[in-house]
Amino acid sequence: MTIPVHIPRDLWDEDDKTGSLVLWLHADGARVSEGELIAEVLVEKVTLELVAPASGILRIRVEPDGVVNRGDLVALIEERASVA
Repeated sequence: MTIPVHIPRDLWDEDDKTGSLVLWLHADGARVSEGELIAEVLVEKVTLELVAPASGILRIRVEPDGVVNRGDLVALIEERASVA
């Protein structure tokens, strides 16, 4: 299953239209855990943290310094089904 990673709509104020994805804390293809910090987003001189919504393999869709808006898709997390 693939889980989308969006910029949360409540991450910054209504007045702020855009932000910048400053830094990915993990490389594309890295394994991440649910709740782990995965990126930093700069909005109006404030750096906000983006957390993984699920555990799995991170697939980055927006490069650092890319402009982002609330709700934008910035990555995917590929969950691996466990083998019985």
